[in-house]
Amino acid sequence: MRTLLTGGVVVTCDSDWTVHASGDLVLQDDLVLYAGPRYDGEYDARTDVTGRLVMPGLINAHTHTPMTLFRGLADDVDLHVFLQERIWPREIELTNSDAYAGSVLAATEMLKAGVTTCVDMYFFEDALVQAAIDTGIRAVVTPGILDAPVWQPILGTWEQRTAHVLDFCKRWDGHDGRIHTGVGPHAPYTLPLPALAEIAAEAQHAGLPLHIHLVETQEERAAFATRGLGSTVFALEQAGVLAGAVFAAHCVWLDDGDAAILAQHQVGVAHCPLSNAKLGAGIAPAAALLATGVQVGLGTDGAATNNNLDLWEELKLAPLLAKATALDPTILPARQSLAMATRMGALAIHQPRLGVLAEGYKADVLLLRLDDPAMTPVFDEATYMDHLVYAAGRSMVDAVWVNGTQVVRDGMVLTVDEAAVRDAAQRAAIAVSGRVAG
Repeated sequence: MRTLLTGGVVVTCDSDWTVHASGDLVLQDDLVLYAGPRYDGEYDARTDVTGRLVMPGLINAHTHTPMTLFRGLADDVDLHVFLQERIWPREIELTNSDAYAGSVLAATEMLKAGVTTCVDMYFFEDALVQAAIDTGIRAVVTPGILDAPVWQPILGTWEQRTAHVLDFCKRWDGHDGRIHTGVGPHAPYTLPLPALAEIAAEAQHAGLPLHIHLVETQEERAAFATRGLGSTVFALEQAGVLAGAVFAAHCVWLDDGDAAILAQHQVGVAHCPLSNAKLGAGIAPAAALLATGVQVGLGTDGAATNNNLDLWEELKLAPLLAKATALDPTILPARQSLAMATRMGALAIHQPRLGVLAEGYKADVLLLRLDDPAMTPVFDEATYMDHLVYAAGRSMVDAVWVNGTQVVRDGMVLTVDEAAVRDAAQRAAIAVSGRVAG
């Protein structure tokens, strides 16, 4: 099936920042066939997108989709209280159907906001996959692995959990062209270093990426430093954890030299500015990471710490925080932030065929309405990219394609009944909290 989208402003997000102010985009099945000025070739379907901006779908490089069920339950507390008092007691009461309801809600929210790919670390991984299949989103599912007594009755030991996760990856990786898998050792503070090393070795042997939380809080860094092993990043490097395809969430409290280690091992970083700010965890040194050559993407984290899955907010907040902390308005320009949500975000999560509108890339596309007052005036082609970072928002998303299939039209998700999704999530959230209270 060859689909022509004609007459829009095509922002390719390629390395040259090519913009076709009146351009065409052609989708051939699940791939981009053509992005450029007027297309004169054959097509099966034609859509006039005049008055729309055409761009790659956004990439949410770190989230926990079922945590939509906990939205509003853990506000204005630190990470310790958030996890141990508000979230973990509820998580152990979750069922597969609860996780599915929360994940479908999350995917619906993200698709409506133009997010076509999410990187998901959680449990109940089969439910996460089914939610992605049913909603049409592209998902990188990295089931969580940790060593915590409260979870052992549910997940088993970390060794048992690792074996289960590896089997899951064999069953699901590549499914439907939209399901990608990896392993998710939770963090250096929830797994001993030898366990992290063994999990990493298994992932490398299987050719799977590894997704981990890394130095999210100052307390985490201090606790690790008392072991006498150097910085957390250095210790992971020495243990071989960084030898494969790794992407790390947060990276707020890095030590001197850590960025160079991450760059050397091509470790991608998922920068989650809003969640980190809300938890009072700090501000990741995104500009310094970028300057060192680290591929940095943007993530929302879970809806319990954000409290939404709107990547447009991260897209704007990331450069603003970098500018404010450095007292330098030039340190992280709009184009770089836009890259973090698209092309660079794809490289950070080791999915290089995403995030660009060019021949051979995956057909993950979104259309934005240009008739919104915030998108006026336009002075030149560069204005569009500035507006995307500093003025655009999820309310402007008009249509979305994932893997060549349209999943949003006129701002509405086509794959699910949105009212039914909200009702199911509401019932699940109340039921889970009720089981904790009981």
